Amino acid sequence: MSDLDAAAGALLADMKPTSPSAAPGQNFLPPNTRRDIPGAFGTTPVWRAGEGPPALFVHGWDDTHRVWRRFAQDFLQNTRPVLMMDLPAHGASKIEPCTPETAATSVADVCAAEGPIDTIIAHSFGCEASVRAIANGANPAYLVLIAPPLLDWADYQRQKGHADAVITRALELHRARTGADMTRTDFRAALADYKGAVLFVGSAADASSPLGLIRDLASALPGARLVEDETLSHRDLALDPRILAEIITFLGY
Repeated sequence: MSDLDAAAGALLADMKPTSPSAAPGQNFLPPNTRRDIPGAFGTTPVWRAGEGPPALFVHGWDDTHRVWRRFAQDFLQNTRPVLMMDLPAHGASKIEPCTPETAATSVADVCAAEGPIDTIIAHSFGCEASVRAIANGANPAYLVLIAPPLLDWADYQRQKGHADAVITRALELHRARTGADMTRTDFRAALADYKGAVLFVGSAADASSPLGLIRDLASALPGARLVEDETLSHRDLALDPRILAEIITFLGY
């Protein structure tokens, strides 16, 4: 194996998520709130609390449903129902691998089994899974997309400092192994027929989800709203109380 192939293979291997499973007692909600939703690729673990159509929280890459502790706790304290899930290959999910397709199918499976869904609140890769699920029929009344991943995979790897030759070879290896190109989800096309209300959240300090791209997407979708921040990091956007307050205002609570 050449050095180039080795480097490209390592780059592809880095695509596998590393989120840990929760130890006993570490999940946000108690065990009796959990159920497993069957689907095309396997079962998706969910945790549900409260009565009525819930807000479905969808985490990002290398995370689990536990990233939503602060937001979900506020919802529950104010008697708003919540539904949380672990995406494929993350947390308690046994589905392998995690791809945009398997993740979107899991979100769609959860929406179908637990619906009606009032709101989807998604972060990072969870945004990609959610808009794909909506394109395939999921229909929440509200959609909140926090730091959506709008960069091409190659551009994201360049941003991380990987050489063009390694990135190009990794794309070739991926195509040879899977029979498919690694393509970016077209958020605008995925949401073209969606009739619900959309809120985008982005930060000028988040290089992995460039605010300029989020602005462009929000302006291209009629009626979409945008909340901008100047200092929050990529993950902190899913934790910050001001962002939560903006979401609550958007939802009209």
